[in-house]
Amino acid sequence: MNKISRRTRFLILLGGFGASVLVWGTEVLRYTGSWVLMMWLLFPDMWSSKLPADKTKDMLGLLSREGDLLRVGMEAVSLDIVRKVALSEYDERYGYIQFPYTSKFSSDYLFPIEQMPQVREWFATHAPELEIIR
Repeated sequence: MNKISRRTRFLILLGGFGASVLVWGTEVLRYTGSWVLMMWLLFPDMWSSKLPADKTKDMLGLLSREGDLLRVGMEAVSLDIVRKVALSEYDERYGYIQFPYTSKFSSDYLFPIEQMPQVREWFATHAPELEIIR
């Protein structure tokens, strides 16, 4: 759902409500549960209060390699355990980094999308044995 803009999702919801009122009249107001379900389906991000990841302004400042350890922030894990890094766009403002095949890192990170090329280059230079996935 994040690929569809909020404005478009709102217009879909408003259009659906307007069409329902035109077809069934004010009788449609009795079925508020179905509209809450539609809102939940179209705007899932509004119903959760938890951020999917920690936000940082400087992802490169959190990354370092110490021998065979990959350090992200205060956590360090052996590169043999990590093997893959998910690096992708979260939305138009943030990039997303995740370590999906290990539970050793306790957090995922959101960082400014402008840093995406530098973060990709950092992994290519300092940890070429890690596979970057989307």
